[in-house]
Amino acid sequence: MTPRTAVLVIVAVDRPLYRHYLDGYWRALIDYVDAECPDVDVFLLCENGVRHDLLDGLVHHVIEDPNADYLSLVPPRHRLGGVPGMLSKTIHALKALRGDYDFFFRTNLSSMIDLPRLRRFVAGRKSIGYAGAWAWTDALRSQLVHEGWVGAGKAIEDLAELDDLPGNTFLSGSGFFLGAAAAAHLVGQRRHLRWGLPDDVAIGLMFSDHEELPGFSLRLTREQPVDEMVEQLRSTDSAHIRLEHFPVETASALWNEMERNPFWR
Repeated sequence: MTPRTAVLVIVAVDRPLYRHYLDGYWRALIDYVDAECPDVDVFLLCENGVRHDLLDGLVHHVIEDPNADYLSLVPPRHRLGGVPGMLSKTIHALKALRGDYDFFFRTNLSSMIDLPRLRRFVAGRKSIGYAGAWAWTDALRSQLVHEGWVGAGKAIEDLAELDDLPGNTFLSGSGFFLGAAAAAHLVGQRRHLRWGLPDDVAIGLMFSDHEELPGFSLRLTREQPVDEMVEQLRSTDSAHIRLEHFPVETASALWNEMERNPFWR
């Protein structure tokens, strides 16, 4: 029996770049998945009250996080760079979809999925726990210190606050898997989550084990010529592609090339 996979995409619509990704790549991918891939569903994880006119034709794929009052999760001074919004959207979606999928792949708008490779990957797996291509192995706590998240008035006053949490590795939030059991564990432990931390770090704290997936993800950078990106996309074995910090002009130029002969289907 083919595993059922949910692709969970963190969505915002407040920038032209985000709207470009939605109206170009993700809309095309969702249309293809709906028509051709009964084992895969794509869900757009949005904040409560998102403008539905910007999601015309996609609303059946939207999961709105009802927790509009993020102040109940963290103090105002800790609401920085998607904290706690991305984590809250993820937990709400996992809770809403529990029991319906074997695997969840959490990603973001500035990523692309090669569907044939993703489907082959999950079809070859008997199980997945907490897994991804890019891991900060045994470095979670040291990374928190390095990035300035620990100290007086910070999200973590003292690292000893984390002593009861099992994880010290986190996987990049741009693309990671959770199997059904791992997703259920995360939802069940949601009251112990450190909501004031970046979502991928907070999730990493909850798992004592992880699996690295070498080669599963490919990073493209804004400095690369578009023709070089296209060549990489045609030759890579990676199923997940991260478009790192692209301006909208570069993202649009790449999409125009890919539309002529989509690699991802």
